[in-house]
Amino acid sequence: MNYIKNKPVDAKQIANLRESVGWNRMEHCYSDPDMLSYFHIAVYDDDTLIGYIDTVSNRVTDAYIQDLMVHPSYQAKGIGTALMNQAMSYVKKQKIYMISVVFEEKLLPFYQRFGFFKMLCGQLQTYESEQNDWYITKRNGS
Repeated sequence: MNYIKNKPVDAKQIANLRESVGWNRMEHCYSDPDMLSYFHIAVYDDDTLIGYIDTVSNRVTDAYIQDLMVHPSYQAKGIGTALMNQAMSYVKKQKIYMISVVFEEKLLPFYQRFGFFKMLCGQLQTYESEQNDWYITKRNGS
């Protein structure tokens, strides 16, 4: 396994990994140059992306773990834990005050190991990712 920090990651590989964990692909979003990351780590087995964590931040008060994914064939091997440990360490060293993450309830024990606790939050999806019309219109300035 090769852990690579803050280097470009192919959007198609991210989309494939997202699909493998049951998420929508969103390949067009990860191809967008406006998609900025504060800190991310990609994990490769040879040339195949098998793990990924991404954080976004305002660089002062808050950071948000946007993506944590490990291909199902590689789960329960410590990769997710290693990704979390490295990302948490980086954000803490930068003196970011608060770190947030949204997760499914079944993952609460995993995130509690890192000090997260359950809070009420909300999330709203504004468009269907398979329908690129909104995204293409937005990017073209219409």
